[in-house]
Amino acid sequence: MSRVCLLDPGIGLSGLKGSGVLIGSYLPSHVLGVYVAPTPAEEGEEGGEPVDAKAGDLDVPWMLEHAKQVLRMLPGGVHVIGFVSDCGADILTKSESKIKKLLLGLRSLDPAAGEVVFLQAQGLKGRSLHGDQLKNMDAKMSEDRIEFVELDTHVILDVPIAFKCGLDSNKMLLSHAQQALNKFERSIKESVCLFNSQLRSKDDIICPPQFDTKKRGKGKHKDVEEEAEESGTLKYSVIVLVKDDPNVSDDVVIEDNNIRIKLTGKLRSRSYVPHGTTIQLCRAAVVEDITRSLRGRLQLHCDSLVGEENEAGEDEAGPVVHEPPRRVFTRLPGTQVNISDYLYPGEGGEDSIDSIKEIFGFSPTEEDIEDDLEIVAAAKDVRSSDPDSKSSAAKRQAGLGYIVASLGVAALSLGLAWYRYRSGVSEDDEVHDEL
Repeated sequence: MSRVCLLDPGIGLSGLKGSGVLIGSYLPSHVLGVYVAPTPAEEGEEGGEPVDAKAGDLDVPWMLEHAKQVLRMLPGGVHVIGFVSDCGADILTKSESKIKKLLLGLRSLDPAAGEVVFLQAQGLKGRSLHGDQLKNMDAKMSEDRIEFVELDTHVILDVPIAFKCGLDSNKMLLSHAQQALNKFERSIKESVCLFNSQLRSKDDIICPPQFDTKKRGKGKHKDVEEEAEESGTLKYSVIVLVKDDPNVSDDVVIEDNNIRIKLTGKLRSRSYVPHGTTIQLCRAAVVEDITRSLRGRLQLHCDSLVGEENEAGEDEAGPVVHEPPRRVFTRLPGTQVNISDYLYPGEGGEDSIDSIKEIFGFSPTEEDIEDDLEIVAAAKDVRSSDPDSKSSAAKRQAGLGYIVASLGVAALSLGLAWYRYRSGVSEDDEVHDEL
């Protein structure tokens, strides 16, 4: 059964020229669209002016590339749910094969996405993909703004791993970072989430639904509704409890290793879900955001190292500290959703303005960008946790202990010898007096 496609009243389809990426989320009975990011014109092959696709034509590879870049910057719980075009209504029949190819490609980019859609901007007519089949669908504007719940959390990373690899062990490669990331993902997939310090049933809803009023609980969410009215956005603090059991084998295996990696630092996460989402899906959104963000920034960091000569993983002073891009947040205009960008060391919030403009079609001010939410591990913290440094420090402490102990024994022996000598002199004096 097709879901109802609802669009936020502030989505602004009338100003769209060409095509755009439709950003939104899902409820069991609804597809929710809240923002359209215009697809930028593709640069000319000769480095000249940007060139637009022919009128009525769909540039499938370029539209999918834009969707990929948008998806990288979206929070958990928010998806690229489809595409919008300002072409005439006949595009739905003339370009049906391209529309199907476009939606199938989008689903491969984001398997967690549900029903994906293609809309014609003027008439809000479109197609949705069910399995491998296209079906007709109509979208309509919501009377009220579509509301979201913000799930805010942070994770302290402490993920060490050692393994043997036949590739270049002196360089930081994505395949090496992937080993640490896989270990972390195995743990977090089995994690438990507390919402506002409460452990709730997976079938509970985070708050009353906005559109399905039949499922609204009576008085159960009164406090959170009042909080949303005061702040404008309903926010939940999420605590992620992680165990390392999935990484602990029943058997003890002793292996040689030539690579040691440790993920450490503070990672900030924000996810957004529509009102009425179940706790199970809220937890999935939080896990999705953390893993997507960490995976994306490791990919960016390893790509930035390609071709550099100084890629050594370890030197005489100890392990090299790699600093992946940090995460910054800014709000998507007209919505309650924050998107993110990633900045390399030395970059500031102003450096993300151009990339956000190109990908999402708006320019945030520097004051609107939150740039101080993540903490990078200090080099001394990493080096102090290195096993070799600990071993050498222990050896130095042990050597100093032996010296102190030896001096103590020597002093004790000297004291005993002096005591015996004085005792012998006293006895000789007494015998001499008696004679």
